[in-house]
Amino acid sequence: MEDLISVIVTVYNNEKTLKDCIMSIISQTYRNIEIIIVDDGSTDTSSQICNELLISNSRLKIISQLHSGLPSARNKALDEARGKYITFVNGSDKLEKDCLENLHLMVSSYDVDIAVCSVYTNEIKNTSNKIITLDKEDALRQLLIEDIIKNTPCGKLFSRELFKLIRFSTTEVETVFKLFEQCNKVALMNNDCYFLRNKLSFPLNFSLDKDLRIMKLYPSLSIYCKCNIIKEIQNYFYDCITNNKTIEDEEKIYDTFIKLVQSDGDKISSYFGNVRKAHLYLLADDLKNYKIVCPVLPDLNN
Repeated sequence: MEDLISVIVTVYNNEKTLKDCIMSIISQTYRNIEIIIVDDGSTDTSSQICNELLISNSRLKIISQLHSGLPSARNKALDEARGKYITFVNGSDKLEKDCLENLHLMVSSYDVDIAVCSVYTNEIKNTSNKIITLDKEDALRQLLIEDIIKNTPCGKLFSRELFKLIRFSTTEVETVFKLFEQCNKVALMNNDCYFLRNKLSFPLNFSLDKDLRIMKLYPSLSIYCKCNIIKEIQNYFYDCITNNKTIEDEEKIYDTFIKLVQSDGDKISSYFGNVRKAHLYLLADDLKNYKIVCPVLPDLNN
């Protein structure tokens, strides 16, 4: 018999997207699944939609709770999950029909505790079925860079065993990092299987602190943490300048940026594309001039 996969869906006021989300899970080509929906105190019609879907599908289980936040909702579902493997879906997102089949293929064929498919936010770009495996350090590095592995629990299949000692905290990115720390290797398929409608964003100071902590724990990953810090600062300055927002703690953040560029600028820039590299050197050269030319430069995120 096929391994049971627990699909944990967290819902909070997702009435516009919820039905598409659940139907994309029900329609999976991998059939042996249980779908645990946690309604985190929705105030719209999400609860009604869940109950309507429950009538027509016996694989659904609905848990309702007062609004307590995403970590609490996921942890409550983990307590109820019976699957050998666990995956997470946001109520705003949806899966391609072969998503779970692809993820299960990786964990069953490559002896890994975590399988990863590509996450897309616009149109599908990657359709390769090529599978690669990464050791722990390479996987953690990719998690930091967020190029081929996004730091979200979504679009991944986890062995249930990983959650014996780990639960979600208020800092989702650190929880995912801890899960990756527990495995020896990770399998990855560069195939866009998970549609992420709204990527979570975090305050700049939180992101910088996270990377600095990881640098201390894993010195061999320090250059990737530095790349991440530079990117976060670039994105923050670009967003503030192009949208006429106040740059909070400007002097302190810019000082951090300059120190990193002065110590490892050439090495860091080698990981960037031409547009981001140009922004980097212009910002490092003169902040005042960068503020003037930034709005007419190519979009940093292209």
